[in-house]
Amino acid sequence: MKADSLLMKEMNKNTVRKVLKGLRRATKPELAAKTGLSVVTVNSLVEEMREEGEVLSGDTVPSGGGRPSVQYLYNACWQLAVTVYGHQQRDKIRLCLSVVNLFGECLERKQRFLTEVKENTFEEWLDEAFAGYPSIRLIVFGLPGEEKDGVIFMNDYPDLVGDSFLRHYRERYRVPVSFENDINAAALGYSFRREEEIQNLVGIYFPTVYPPGAGVVIQGGLYHGRCNFAGELQYIDLPYRWEEMDYTDTEQAVEMVGRLLVMYGCILAPDTAVLYGDFFTKDMENGVLKYVKSRLGEGREMTIVFEDSPDKDFERGMVKLALDGLEKKLL
Repeated sequence: MKADSLLMKEMNKNTVRKVLKGLRRATKPELAAKTGLSVVTVNSLVEEMREEGEVLSGDTVPSGGGRPSVQYLYNACWQLAVTVYGHQQRDKIRLCLSVVNLFGECLERKQRFLTEVKENTFEEWLDEAFAGYPSIRLIVFGLPGEEKDGVIFMNDYPDLVGDSFLRHYRERYRVPVSFENDINAAALGYSFRREEEIQNLVGIYFPTVYPPGAGVVIQGGLYHGRCNFAGELQYIDLPYRWEEMDYTDTEQAVEMVGRLLVMYGCILAPDTAVLYGDFFTKDMENGVLKYVKSRLGEGREMTIVFEDSPDKDFERGMVKLALDGLEKKLL
């Protein structure tokens, strides 16, 4: 019975948390009305959350004839996440660090360019972030590569491969550490660009100095596949090798990109395909659209979007991953 009552209390607390986060500020009577819980239950839960620092007391507001009510504010900085993400930009590696609160707001953002990445590359940044924001409770890495069960088994930066990278940062900062592939995060970020999220899409990034990679979103969530191998396009047999491809050759670019899109169109039939690459010309774009339409047929082709850079979608996706990670910690 005691376990049941504790479970019910946590369920009610999560309900109050979700509603107050959505409203950002509310009185106890307002929370009771929105959650369907009694005023007594809401009062007890809000006071407990206030003592823990998750909720802050605000101003008093008129209550429609009775005693003024106190507004309570959800403390978005009660728990924070730090995201560290990067990808190749021609001959340099662009790295970013962001500190994110529970509303998904960025409190601090840093950027730098490197020529190599080592296991300890991120220590200085993270030391500064944890010193400035003691409420950080989660680290999320977004880098080119694949991870399973804490082991990075494929990565553009050889020093990160193995089981020591993520363990090193967990032990150093004593918080959960997660890892996501860069293009997976960008694809997820693009799916949340609009109010009405895109449920099914594929995002493909062409860094030119490395083979392209793809991220797949199915029914609003990332699809990783067996061993997180989904999207490793370098192993597909195509007319040209990516390492030898001339990205300025319109004919080559149209055939290689077009074939990838037709493959995804036949197997997954996504609503949208987002192509990230700074080499696309108008002739290439028109050629790709024509190629896909001619092979999939009228009405079956997906919407194809061309973007110079994945940076904005990458950041948006990392924020989404950070918020999801913090939410799991709270539940």
